[in-house]
Amino acid sequence: MKKWFIADTHFSHTNIIRYANRPFATVEEMNCALIKNWNICVGKDDQVYFLGDFGLGDVDHLHSICRQLSGQKVCIRGNHDRNASWMYRVGFSIVLESAFLKIGGHIVELIHIPTESPPNHFQLHGHVHDKRPSKIISNQLNLCVEVWNYKPVPEKAIVSLLDKASKIEPEKTEIRES
Repeated sequence: MKKWFIADTHFSHTNIIRYANRPFATVEEMNCALIKNWNICVGKDDQVYFLGDFGLGDVDHLHSICRQLSGQKVCIRGNHDRNASWMYRVGFSIVLESAFLKIGGHIVELIHIPTESPPNHFQLHGHVHDKRPSKIISNQLNLCVEVWNYKPVPEKAIVSLLDKASKIEPEKTEIRES
């Protein structure tokens, strides 16, 4: 079982294409690309940590999208996600507001909106889309789909970035990688 991380898919959210300068002509094209990219990466038995803002629409519509996505899905609710009960009905097996998780040798916080001041620990987040194009700044790692070619991020890539960031002095921890 592999672990994957992703944030801010915003399925069926037409305005996000313009707002986040996404390279899609229509919401249907965006939804298809996001589902395809997810399933190319994620296996049936893999675990996906989703860091908020799944999509727009009624619960049946969002459930129809969620059931197309491979893996066991854990939701860290975003500001556009409804309450936990709603997200369970959408198809997530676990729904949380935030969580701490050990990734490699690092204890990280999973959260949707990054804190104003970087914490002393690593924080994996979404919410900022392409407004923070560097993947990691200080102790905060941006997992928004715009920064990761609209694909889930493997645990191995996150461990590599966190390992590099933990060896750099705090004022020099802006890292860009493809």
